[in-house]
Amino acid sequence: MLQTLLAVSAIVPSVLLVWYFHARDAYPEPARMIWKTFGLGVLTVLPVLTIGIPIHLAVARIEQPVLASAFEALFVAAIPEEFFKLVVLVLYSMRKQEFDEPMDGIVYGVVASLGFATFENLLYVMDGGTGVAFSRAFSAVPLHAFLGAIMGYYVGQAWKNPGRRTEFILRGYAIAVFLHAIYDFPLMAMNALGNEGPKLLLALATLAVLVVVWRWALHLTRRLRREQLVHRVIEAAPGAPDGVLEPPTRSRVMPVIQISFGVISASAGGMVALGLTLAFILGAVAAGDTIDVLLGGAMIGLLPLVVGGLLFRHGVRGLNRRLVAARVL
Repeated sequence: MLQTLLAVSAIVPSVLLVWYFHARDAYPEPARMIWKTFGLGVLTVLPVLTIGIPIHLAVARIEQPVLASAFEALFVAAIPEEFFKLVVLVLYSMRKQEFDEPMDGIVYGVVASLGFATFENLLYVMDGGTGVAFSRAFSAVPLHAFLGAIMGYYVGQAWKNPGRRTEFILRGYAIAVFLHAIYDFPLMAMNALGNEGPKLLLALATLAVLVVVWRWALHLTRRLRREQLVHRVIEAAPGAPDGVLEPPTRSRVMPVIQISFGVISASAGGMVALGLTLAFILGAVAAGDTIDVLLGGAMIGLLPLVVGGLLFRHGVRGLNRRLVAARVL
């Protein structure tokens, strides 16, 4: 049962993040493209491990822990992981006719990254337990999504500007690798140094990088969504002058709170609900306990899952409504 709950905890955050970025697209991508890209993202774990394991063994011979951590963060994690995510984005998603605007770069970049992150997270969580499940759900998984959004933004600009395609793709890749490496380095240094290292300082450094990546990714997403809505307004009024959006009048605080509580509630409820469902399927629930387990599962599993999903959905719609409040001046 515990292994099942841990597996669900590795998957739910990714599903919610895919939902978020897909919902922020004013012209949503087809579900089949989303899940094909996600599946290819999952498969990138294989070449990453193929390349990463020999490099990891070589880096392990470095006696200086800080230097070894730096090499591990850059050459074992950041460079191969971001490269193969980029391969999916450029050689598959970008070549499809459904990829027809810059925002698609962000959406598919997030989805490919979360495909990789979900499988990677599953491996870590099954080995590390509940503590790893909780910490990675709110750190490593969002990091991959936000890095995918940033790299995807530049891929979208490459699609928009064919003459500068290579420049934009390389820029997005370099930024993603750099941010990924400086996020991982403090964590790996903490592990290598043990009790001798400045744990608090290193943890704060990683948190600071996560906040920067989060803010950057959401800023780029809002920028492209604003461009989408300007385009939509101009399409609706073809004789009107160039369109600009009024500053949003709605507060962002409440939607962000709703999204945050929705993620926590849906993740916890989903773990419990699926775990109990599998317990019934596997016959792990005694016949005399069926009603009690069903009632308890409804209260601590299904109810938080539904409420969390509704909160999350309402919060995302609230953010979208801030930008829909626009007109052509």
